[in-house]
Amino acid sequence: MRPYIRSSLVLALISILAACGGGGDSSGTAAPANTTTTAATTPAVVPNGSTITMTQNNSVLVPAGTTVASPNGSVVTINGTSNTIYTQVGATVSVPANATGPANNLVSTGTAPSGVLATSAATVTAIAGSATVSGPLVDGTGTAAVFWGGGHLVLDSSGNIIASDRGALRKVTQAGVVTTLVPGSQPADWEGLAIDSSGNIYGAGTSPQFVSTSPATWGASIYQLPIAGAVKNIALNWETSTTNPSIGWGGLAIDGSGNLYLADGPNNRIVKFTAAGVMSVFAGSGASRSTDGVGTAAALNNPTDLAIDASGNLYFTDTATNQQKSTIRKITASGTVSTIATLGLLGSPVAVDPSGNVYTTDGFANIVRLDSKGNVTTFNTGISSVFITSMVSDSNGNLFIDTRGGGAQILKISF
Repeated sequence: MRPYIRSSLVLALISILAACGGGGDSSGTAAPANTTTTAATTPAVVPNGSTITMTQNNSVLVPAGTTVASPNGSVVTINGTSNTIYTQVGATVSVPANATGPANNLVSTGTAPSGVLATSAATVTAIAGSATVSGPLVDGTGTAAVFWGGGHLVLDSSGNIIASDRGALRKVTQAGVVTTLVPGSQPADWEGLAIDSSGNIYGAGTSPQFVSTSPATWGASIYQLPIAGAVKNIALNWETSTTNPSIGWGGLAIDGSGNLYLADGPNNRIVKFTAAGVMSVFAGSGASRSTDGVGTAAALNNPTDLAIDASGNLYFTDTATNQQKSTIRKITASGTVSTIATLGLLGSPVAVDPSGNVYTTDGFANIVRLDSKGNVTTFNTGISSVFITSMVSDSNGNLFIDTRGGGAQILKISF
């Protein structure tokens, strides 16, 4: 279930007015007699530096920075003002000692609209692959299919999951039937993935272009797998290097006009390709810094993954200034770069749902959601011994993730 966060607090006030008898004169109206007013109890303010445990039908007021940890393992960090968070009985509410701002965020164990809890657990459903086996690729259904894992994911218009898997391109139905669309022997390695509204699949990656002299030259290319036909090059060797075999390995996204965007991490920029394969720098000066701005006036710090929303805004992860966490940053369709949060660990994937919620991970196997007001919710998935390497949202806000570790699976996460 999805969290319910409202923009204003609602404090009930019930007035019971009873009038009886009494006449009046022609010059005015008599005040009603026997008037009684009953006000609902105002929620208590939790003091700075305090932690309380929520009981049944309990409501409290807290400032920004407060965390709400529910018994199911999910945690909300409240940002801003006038939020309403519904949580479970037994949740702990912790207000930091240095919290500032008004204590006007309501945390409640009352009945949420439509029965939705803010700190609901993530429901994990295995679609295909094994939790304990990864290795040479095997097609099949459910756990009979074997993935190498660690690739990228996109969804087609029918809800099929397209996964890159150690140079191969594989299709996974919602029923868990896995087939290989393109074997790993093809020139594209599909390290970044995007799909257009017609179902054409695009991939980004690198392959060595050996020349007669040493060292080998690595070429970064963009490929397309049309709905009908063989793989073709869209932008062959748009970038080359004799020293860096990781060029062209970042996340890929496509907008409604068919323009492709690639996270060019080694060069600290986001590059854009038209449908004809013409490349330009969309954002990033090339300097390795985290500086907001417009287009090439902004500085990026090794961007890795990309997601795009319905308005054409790009979200990407790059390296925070402390070099230990990922920063979630946004680029509008006009190229304005802004930093919206520092979450997760280096290299964390990113996704955005139709409501504008942005998702990443804590660097391991838990999901982190950032809503439009900056509230951060961490969902405990219960997945162990794996890393989430890619994620994508469907039209209902469910996430599909790719894992790599003790096994390799495609999983569905519902809230």
